[in-house]
Amino acid sequence: MAEILEGLLLINQTDVYARFGAFLAETAEDRHDNYDSLLAPPALKQQAEVSIQEEDGVRMPDILTQTYEARDITLRFAIVASNDVSFFTRYASFVKFLKEGDDGWLALHLTDVGLKFRVYMTGFSDYSQLAPFGKGEVAATFSVKFREPKPTFELAASI
Repeated sequence: MAEILEGLLLINQTDVYARFGAFLAETAEDRHDNYDSLLAPPALKQQAEVSIQEEDGVRMPDILTQTYEARDITLRFAIVASNDVSFFTRYASFVKFLKEGDDGWLALHLTDVGLKFRVYMTGFSDYSQLAPFGKGEVAATFSVKFREPKPTFELAASI
């Protein structure tokens, strides 16, 4: 599994699988919720309109500038470890890493598709224990919510 997951997701230039054993996970084999969240285009900001009572419709500028709204991204991660202590160490370290970032900022780099996103973490949800504590290998999944204040929707090389 390591040869498949290593280097796929970098956060602030850190391979999160190599350092924390964390990787993007789905709720089912045929799901793609992580990529759906990352690749969904941001909403566009509403255009300025002026409504005048004596005129039909609204007045708008002759040239429209289309700009993106900030957007929220939710990613599901998994961490697997050989025992309880290793799991808690990896999990706590990963949570701290995401919380602190680089002055709070996180650069998510999906190396397989060449995309990069500048985000900050806004919270956690949906923790699910997959393999119990005290019985050897421990595994869990959890969702992390991020905010991308200035969506760029560009390839990593240009950011």
